[in-house]
Amino acid sequence: MGNSPIDGARALTLGTAGHIDHGKTTLIRALTGKDTDRLKEEKERGISIELGFAELELPGGRRLSVVDVPGHERFVKNMVSGATGIDLFLLVVAADDGVMPQTREHLRIIELLDIPCGVVALTKIDMVEPDMVELAAADVEDLLAETRYEGLAVVPVSGETGAGLPELLNALEAAAALVPPRPAYPATRLAVDRVFSLKGIGTVVTGTLWSGELRPEDVVAVLPRAASGRELNEVRIRGIQVHDRPADVAYGGQRVALNLTGVERHEVQRGQWVVRDPVVAPTFLADVSVQLLAEAPGALGRVSRVRVDHGTAELLAKLVLADRETLGPGESAYGQLRFEERALVYPGDHLILRSVTPVTTIGGGRVFDPAPHKHGTDPKWRSRLAVLETGPADDIAELLLAEAFPRGIARQRLEHSPYLWRFNGRKAVETLLAGGLAELGDGGLLFHAGSLAVLRGQVMEAAKERAAEDAANPFLTLGELRRAVARGREWPALEAALAQLQTAGDVVRSEHGVRWGEAAAALEGTDAAAAERLLETMTAGGADVPTPEVAIAAVGLLPADGARLLKALERLRRVVRVTEDLYYPSEVLDGLLARITAAIEEEGQITLAQVRDMLGTSRRYAQALLEHMDSEGLTLRVGDARRLRRRRR
Repeated sequence: MGNSPIDGARALTLGTAGHIDHGKTTLIRALTGKDTDRLKEEKERGISIELGFAELELPGGRRLSVVDVPGHERFVKNMVSGATGIDLFLLVVAADDGVMPQTREHLRIIELLDIPCGVVALTKIDMVEPDMVELAAADVEDLLAETRYEGLAVVPVSGETGAGLPELLNALEAAAALVPPRPAYPATRLAVDRVFSLKGIGTVVTGTLWSGELRPEDVVAVLPRAASGRELNEVRIRGIQVHDRPADVAYGGQRVALNLTGVERHEVQRGQWVVRDPVVAPTFLADVSVQLLAEAPGALGRVSRVRVDHGTAELLAKLVLADRETLGPGESAYGQLRFEERALVYPGDHLILRSVTPVTTIGGGRVFDPAPHKHGTDPKWRSRLAVLETGPADDIAELLLAEAFPRGIARQRLEHSPYLWRFNGRKAVETLLAGGLAELGDGGLLFHAGSLAVLRGQVMEAAKERAAEDAANPFLTLGELRRAVARGREWPALEAALAQLQTAGDVVRSEHGVRWGEAAAALEGTDAAAAERLLETMTAGGADVPTPEVAIAAVGLLPADGARLLKALERLRRVVRVTEDLYYPSEVLDGLLARITAAIEEEGQITLAQVRDMLGTSRRYAQALLEHMDSEGLTLRVGDARRLRRRRR
């Protein structure tokens, strides 16, 4: 509804910067026709305190959202709130003053936030002689030469007379054309800078939409949760305005007002985010790279308390350096921010660091991991951050894959990982698969190939050791195998490794467990035949299974041979020892226990006498079966009855 980017050009936000009383607000009023000073105090004092907003239409028809920031040193945090999320800047320098302290600080902040393009407006040229304009322009060019912005267009203008405004608009249009595309973040988030309530409308929040799109009826979350507030995970957008006009969609880069339902005015505050489909959780920790300004008043120790400006929030945190004891002016390092309250930071986000007292800008940072563990000085930590910072994408994907082992990670989840947003995640994963660095298991899970190869080797070693220890029973149960190679856990990677080894014929998997592929079968020849006869005799007894001595004698075996075969059958899980001298064939026992369990489920409990009568057996066998169920954790004795135990889900 009138807010779509023109001719496919994406929406951009322009932020002003500059020293107090250099004419930023006057210039914006001349360019847009809108007065961005909105507070009574601002009108009375003639300075900007809060952020002001307007819309600027360029000669080619493209519209820019304009954020007018305060220039007074006491309101630098508000300046940072306006500067974060902008695409290009307009640095305002008065010709009668030239470069001043806040001019330098604002330009340093712009550089730390990695804002790519901009224009310098040399204002108040109607108040000075032409030679003063030239001196001021030279002063600005010297300042720009100290930064990445050397050679930026410097346009002399007057907000009062209108002189130079057409040239300034043309320069802004040229700069806008140079703004690179934003990373294709799948996340949609808006940094809240104002919250108010209107009669008959309800709660309204405004801010810059950093990425994604928002539409009326979208369900969003407000994050992080306020310290004394409730979870706001299902807030509905009733309506959207872009520069005072109703809109059916808001695009990343635009100034947006959202009318929210399901939330009260007092529950939302500046510094929070409106997020659709959150993919990163608020955190107390973030791994970052930090850069201290050359003008910083002094070095930081290994642990320093700092102010962190991010989005529209000002946070307090401890900065813990990764690999050094001090960080001097002009130096860079890796570190960890430990916030005093939860922050919502995404990989790639830029931060401004300011001293706690006196409050001054000392440097900046960039987030690489919004969900790290707390750690101190560790070379591995530094190496990990170096990979996350510089890539390439397939190195980051391999790192994430290795860290996900042995759980594995869904292919789509890895491709869309926040750590890969600034790259082509799908291409990175394809590169890993093609290079043999990743392996795809059942269910679409990806595993780190090197780690999976190590696990396969461990499985083979465990299987060979069992075969060497007990040729009669070379099988490892899954429980034994997990204890041997997986710390007793059900690792998805273990299932993947077993499937690969089984396909290759390196292991054999059956109802008895897992054995080395070259291990002999447990029982062969005459032993196998005798064991089957013994098993048949025991099975024929049903619930009244014969004792080992009786069964062995019945098939004509010597006691020693019968005991050896019975032991082999037990190891193969063909029979189960229930008491000292009572063995049940596994299939018989499973059937009996199933009948008892079904009876308890129907009646709620069962007594020994009831089991005896139901199975048509003696008290001895009924008691043995119930005590076995007790020992296996299947039943619980309550008085003379048994009840089923509640199993954990």
